[in-house]
Amino acid sequence: MIKRGEIYKRLAYTVLPLLLLLAWTSCNTTKHLTEEQHLLRNNSVNIKSPQPITRRGELNDNLERLVAQKPNNRNILGIPFKLLLYNYRYEKYQNDPTHFQLQSKTVEPPVIYDSTLIPRAVQNMRGYLYNQGYFYSKIDDTTLFKGKKAYVTYNIETGINYLINKVKYDISDSLVNVVVQAGANESLLKEGEPYTKATLDDERRRITNLLLDKGFYKFTNDNIAFLIDTFNKEYLSDIDNPFESAINFVALQKEQKKPTLDVKIIIRPGEDPGAFKRYAVSRVTVYPDFIDVRDVRDSTMIQKKVNNTLFKYHDYYISEKVLYKYIYLERGRIYSQADYNETINKLNELGIFSSINIYIREDTSSPGENLLICGISMNRAKKHDFNTNVEFTSGTTYRVGSALSLSFRDKNVGRGANLLRTSVSGGLEYNNNQDIQGNALDRLYLRTVYYGFNASMDFPKFIVPFKLDNSRRNLPRTILSFGTNLMDRVNYFRLFTTSSAFAYSWRETATKSWEATPAFINIIRLPYTSDSFRKRLLESQFLANSYRESFIEGENVAFIFSNREKNRGKSYTYLRVSLEESGALLTAIQSIGRAIEGSFNLDYYQYVKFDFDLQRFVMRPHSQIAARFYGGIGVPYRGSSTLPYIKQYFAGGAYSMRGWRVRSLGPGSSRDTSNSAIFIDRTGDIKLEMNGEYRYDIVRLFSGAINVKGALFADAGNIWLANKSSSYPGGEFALHKLGKDIAIDAGTGIRLDIAGFFLVRLDLAIPLKKPYIDGNNGWVLRQMAPFDATWRSNNMILNFAIGYPF
Repeated sequence: MIKRGEIYKRLAYTVLPLLLLLAWTSCNTTKHLTEEQHLLRNNSVNIKSPQPITRRGELNDNLERLVAQKPNNRNILGIPFKLLLYNYRYEKYQNDPTHFQLQSKTVEPPVIYDSTLIPRAVQNMRGYLYNQGYFYSKIDDTTLFKGKKAYVTYNIETGINYLINKVKYDISDSLVNVVVQAGANESLLKEGEPYTKATLDDERRRITNLLLDKGFYKFTNDNIAFLIDTFNKEYLSDIDNPFESAINFVALQKEQKKPTLDVKIIIRPGEDPGAFKRYAVSRVTVYPDFIDVRDVRDSTMIQKKVNNTLFKYHDYYISEKVLYKYIYLERGRIYSQADYNETINKLNELGIFSSINIYIREDTSSPGENLLICGISMNRAKKHDFNTNVEFTSGTTYRVGSALSLSFRDKNVGRGANLLRTSVSGGLEYNNNQDIQGNALDRLYLRTVYYGFNASMDFPKFIVPFKLDNSRRNLPRTILSFGTNLMDRVNYFRLFTTSSAFAYSWRETATKSWEATPAFINIIRLPYTSDSFRKRLLESQFLANSYRESFIEGENVAFIFSNREKNRGKSYTYLRVSLEESGALLTAIQSIGRAIEGSFNLDYYQYVKFDFDLQRFVMRPHSQIAARFYGGIGVPYRGSSTLPYIKQYFAGGAYSMRGWRVRSLGPGSSRDTSNSAIFIDRTGDIKLEMNGEYRYDIVRLFSGAINVKGALFADAGNIWLANKSSSYPGGEFALHKLGKDIAIDAGTGIRLDIAGFFLVRLDLAIPLKKPYIDGNNGWVLRQMAPFDATWRSNNMILNFAIGYPF
C-alpha cells in the first residue's frame, strides 16, 4: 500500500511541471504584441431560445464556424504550440514571410484581435439562422479584454423557427407533373417539420435526380424554384376584424405555438426547352484502354460486340463479357442518371481501372427523336501491386516483438477481372533473461517464431453447379482461399494450421452486404512438443483440448452494414454480425459411415460461434471520435469441451487491449499459478471489448504530404471460458462478476498519415484496472509510479503498427 504522502509527492511531480508550462505559455504568447494589440484568445457562442432546440450542439458548431476571425490552434492540452514555435523564431519569420513553415502551417503567427471583423461574423450568423427558419433572430456581441488578450462572446436569441404547413406544386408540363407527383411520398418537405433552406436544397436535388432517372437528361436544379408563404391564416380568422386578429396573435405567442409556412414548388423549362424532353440511349461504345480522342475514329482497334454494346481495344486484356455485366447504359433504354452513376461505381469496384469517364451527347443523326450517344472510356491501372505491413510491440511477457508481411496482388487473372491475392508473413518475439549479466541485447533470447503463407482467388460472379441469375447490381463474388501457418514456441511446441474455404459475397443494397461460406476446412497439427509442455498439458484439461490435433469443417454467414460511402465526409456507422457452425456435417457423415462399414472414426471439433463488431465514427472539424464495441461467444457441444485454438478469442496487442501484449490477458480474473517458465497464450470462448479514441489533427508537414495526428484512447474488455476450468480459476463467464473481470487501459498515440495512403501508428498505453489483482476491484491507479523505471518497464506498453486499430 502506498502512503498518502507518497501519493501527494507523485502528484506534485506530475502537476507542478504542467503548471509551470502553462504559466510560461501564458506570458510567451503575447510578448511580441504592441501596446494597442490584443491576442484573440477565445470566441464563444451562447444560444437562447424560447423552446428546446433539437441538435443544439450541431447548431452551435455551425455558428462558431461562421466567425470570421478564429484564435490560434490549441490542439494539445490547450497549449498553442504552433504560436510558441513562431514566437521562438519570431525575427526569422518576420524577415521571411514566405518561409516554408509558415506556408505549411507548421507554425502560426499570433491572431491579433480585429474588431472590424465582428460585424461580418454577426451578419454570417444571422443569415445562417434565417436559412434555418429563424427569421427574427437577435445577435449581440461583447468583447472582454484581460491584459493583452481578447475574449469575444456572441449572445444569440434565435426566436421561434417556422414549421412547414403545406406543400404545393406548380408544374407546367403534364408528363413532368406525373413523374414528380408519383414520387411525392419521398419528399423531404414534411408537414410539421422545421423549415430550413438546406431542406429546400435537398428537395431540389431529389426532384432533379428523380427526373434525371426518368430520362429528362437536360433537366437541372435551375428548373426548380420555391415560393415561401409565411402569412399565417390562423391569425386572421376574421379578416374584417383586425382587433380579433391581434388577440389571436397574442394568444398563439403565449401558447408558444410555432408559426407555420407554406411551400410552393415551381417547375419550369427555363431557357432550354429540352429540359422537359425525355431521352433514350441510341448507342453505347466502350474503350477499356482509352488513350485519347483519336480512339473514337480509329478503325484499326480490336472490336467486340455484346448485345448492341461495342467494345474497342488497343490490347485485348479484359473480356468484354465481364465488362458488359457492369454497364447499365444500354441501347434502347430510357436514359437514367442512376444507371450512369452505377456504371461508374461498379466498374471502379472491379479494381482494374485507374479512372473511368462517361461522355454523353445528343445523337444528331436522328433529329427530333431525343436520342443520346454514350461513350465509356477507361484507363488501365497497374495489373500487379505489392504491399508491406510492419508491426513492433513490447509487453509484460516479452521484451520486444515484430511482425512483417508481404503481399502481392494480380487484379486481372485470365482477362476476367479475377483477383489473386498472396501474402507471406512472419514474426519474432524476444524475451529478457534477467539472470544473464551484460547489456540489454545480451539478455534477449528468441521466444517465438511464426510465419505463414496465404492465397485467395476472387471471381466477380457466383460460381455454382446450377444456372443462376447473377444480378449485376448486387456485385456477386466467389472467393476460394488457402493458407498454412506455423507458430514455433521455441523449445516447447510447434503448431501447424492449414485452412481452405469456398465463399460467396454480394451486396443487398448500397449499405447492406452479405458473406456466406458454404464450406471451410482447418487442419490442426502439433508435430513437436517438448517434455515440459506435455507435462503442462497434462495439468490442464482446457489446454489439452485446445492444443489437440484435429480437423475442423464448418459453415458461416455474415451480415455487414456500413453507411460510410453514403455519408461521405460525415459521421457513419459500421456493423458486422456473423454465425459459424462446425461439426454437424461431419457428424452426419460419420453416422452414415458407421452404419455402412461398422467403424468410422474422425477427430473433429463441434461448436457454434457468434461474433459482432459495432463501430461508430463521429466526424468533427479537424478531429474524430471513434468508438467500437465488439466480441463474440463460442459454444462447444457434444464431444468438444472447448473451441479449437485457432478459433478461440484473445485480447491484447496493437489492435485490441493496448495496455497488454497480444494474448496475455484473461481469461476472466484468472492468473498463471503454474510456476512454469512456459508462457501459454491466454485464450477463451467468449470475448467482450470496447474501444474509444479521440483523434485530432496536430500539424501538416511538407505542404500537407504528411499529416501528423494525435489520439487519446481507452480500452475495456476481457475474454472468458464457456465452462469452468480448474486450470483457470475465475476464468469462466458470470454476470455477477462481470464488473470485476473487465480490464481497462488508457493511453495516447501519434499517427503519421502519409498522403492519405499510408498510416504509421505509435500508441503508448498503461493498464488502469487489472482483473487478476486482488483488492480495490482490480484498480491500480494508486500503484502508478511513472517516474519509477521498474513500474514503467512492467506497465507502459508501446505498440507500433500500420493503420488504425479499427
